[in-house]
Amino acid sequence: MDSCVIVSLPSHLSYLSSETTTKAATRRANAKTRSKDADGKAKRPPSAYNLFVKEHMKAFLTDNPGKTNKDAMKHIGALWKDAPENPRRGQETKGKASKAPKVPKRSKKTAATDDSEGPEGPEVEPGSDD
Repeated sequence: MDSCVIVSLPSHLSYLSSETTTKAATRRANAKTRSKDADGKAKRPPSAYNLFVKEHMKAFLTDNPGKTNKDAMKHIGALWKDAPENPRRGQETKGKASKAPKVPKRSKKTAATDDSEGPEGPEVEPGSDD
């Protein structure tokens, strides 16, 4: 006769029966921490740019039904540059600094041979005919 034993888990360990994967455990842990963070902190107020975009996005999309959000953001960004709400209006924006091109590193063996040889070959002192 085959006997089967069914064991029920205590209530505080019931999650082990259904959630044995790491992803599920991670989701559960993150859900706990998210709820604690949301309760303890007040949301940061939106910036002037956020308010400007929120105000102009709906108007742009209703006036231009075929346009994408990407097109809308390009247009709104151009408007923001000269908007009176913009605290940096009229100032030049900082572009990304161009990086110097990378020079490949030379190995010690290559560096030693390159230092002794010029473009025409190894250096030879004039006057020595030995």
